[in-house]
Amino acid sequence: MKILFATGKLNAGFSATNKIITQIAAQLSEKGHSCTVCGLASDCKGGTSTENGVTMVRMNSGLMVDKAQQAFDSYSAAIGENARASARKGFMLRHPIYGAALVYRYSSLFDNNKRAQIYGNMVKELAVREKFDVAVISYMPFAEAMYTAKALKGILPICLYQADPWGLHRDKTLAANEAEHIAQETELFSFADHIITTCALYRLYLEHPEYKPYCHKMTAMNFPNIRPAQYSNAGCVFDFDKDSINLLFCGLLEDEYRSPELFLSAAAHLIDGGLPLKIHFLGTSTSKAIVPFIKKYPQNILHHQAVSLEKAVATMEKADILLNISNTLDNQVPSKIFDYFSLGKPVLNVQKIENCPSREYFDRYPLAFTLCDCNPDIEGLREFLVSFKDRRTDFETVSGLFRDATLEYAAEKYEEILTDIL
Repeated sequence: MKILFATGKLNAGFSATNKIITQIAAQLSEKGHSCTVCGLASDCKGGTSTENGVTMVRMNSGLMVDKAQQAFDSYSAAIGENARASARKGFMLRHPIYGAALVYRYSSLFDNNKRAQIYGNMVKELAVREKFDVAVISYMPFAEAMYTAKALKGILPICLYQADPWGLHRDKTLAANEAEHIAQETELFSFADHIITTCALYRLYLEHPEYKPYCHKMTAMNFPNIRPAQYSNAGCVFDFDKDSINLLFCGLLEDEYRSPELFLSAAAHLIDGGLPLKIHFLGTSTSKAIVPFIKKYPQNILHHQAVSLEKAVATMEKADILLNISNTLDNQVPSKIFDYFSLGKPVLNVQKIENCPSREYFDRYPLAFTLCDCNPDIEGLREFLVSFKDRRTDFETVSGLFRDATLEYAAEKYEEILTDIL
C-alpha cells in the first residue's frame, strides 16, 4: 500500500502524538508499505526528507503568522533551551513586524480556518500528484482534520486517527458548546471510511445517541506508547537525594484538570510525620495550589521548568517512584502513563474522579498504587512509598501486560484496517 499520513502539524519539535504517527509509519514501512507523513511546519523550513524509511513532507502555509513563528522559534533556540518565555521581549524589539504577527496569531481575532483550508488543499495536491492508495488523517488541530477530510473525500479512502479527544467534552467550561462540537465532529466522522479512536472515547460514543451511528466503523485503540525507553546522553536535570524517597511528576500541571492540592495535603502529613520524602514536579505549571506547599516545604516539594524529552526521560530513569495525577476528564487517558510503565519503575497514581479511565491500566500494572484523591489512604501510601522504592520490573513483562499499547500491535491493526477499507 501507498499510505499518506496527514498530521495537521509537523514542526521540527513536533508533539509526542505526531512522533507516534511517524513511528507507526516506520513500522508499516518495515512491512513493505510506502509511507509518507505530511503536515504544516511553522517552526522550520518546508521540504522533503526521509527518516526511518518514511518520507517526511513539511509544508509551509505562506502565511505571515507561520513565518513569524519560524523566526521566533529560531531566535529562542539560538538563545538556549526553554528560552521561549524570556526570548519574547528581545524578539519583539528586533522583529516588530513578526512580533505583531505572533500577537495576532495567538489572539481571539485569528481565524485558523484559513490556515486549515490552505493545508487541506496542499494535502489534496500531494495526494493527487503522488497517487496514494489511502489516507490516515490524524487530528489534534480539529480544523485541519476537517478541511483535509473534505479535500480528500472521493479521491481516496480516509481513515481518521483521533489521537486526542476533541468533541464530547465533559468539563463545565465547554459544556455550553457541546452541541456545536458534536455536530462538527459527527460531520467529520461522516467523511471517514474508518475511525480509530481511544478506548475511553469509544465507551462514551456507544452511550451517546449522536455518535452511535458511527460506532460500527470505529476501532478502539490505546495510545501506542509502550516501547523501550530511548536513553540518551542528555543527562539528569538535577541530582536526587539518595537518603530520601524521590517522587517525580513529568508534564503539565494545572488546577483545572489535575490539581495537586489534595495529594500534596496527604504528602505533607507524611513529611510532618518524619518520612524522608521529596516530590519533584518537572514541566510547565499553571497551578496555584502548589505554591503554598512549595513555600512551606521548600526542601521537600520542588518545581522545575520544562526540559527536552531526552532530559525528561533521563530524569525519570533516576527517580525512585514516578507520580501520575490523573485528569478530571472521563474521556482521556494521559499518554505519559505508558511512558512511565515502559521504564518498569513504581508508579503512584492519584485518581481524581470515580470513573477515571486510567484506573484499569494501573490495576494491570504490578508496581502501581492508586491513591483516591477524595479519600486518601495515607497509611497505604506510606507503606507503598517505603516498600516499593527499589522495586523494578523488566520491559518484557510490561510489554506482555500491555501488548495492546505497543507500536507493533498498532501497526498490525493499522495494516488490517487500511487493507479492509481498500
